Amino acid sequence: MDYLQGAPDSYHARKEIARRAVRRSEFEQNPRWADAALNGLIDRKLIETDGSGGCRLTSKDKYRK
Repeated sequence: MDYLQGAPDSYHARKEIARRAVRRSEFEQNPRWADAALNGLIDRKLIETDGSGGCRLTSKDKYRK
């Protein structure tokens, strides 16, 4: 969520979100580690996706800190 708040109107690739959220070595071991967390945020309607799978904050959460 912190990463997405940096550019709330832009969609970000799941891979990029996962890469920026942990150390490089952890990401290299499991680049899809964030999928479950992102899916949970989508289910709770805290983030939304575009047609290609990019994620961004939903409009109600864009400016909440």
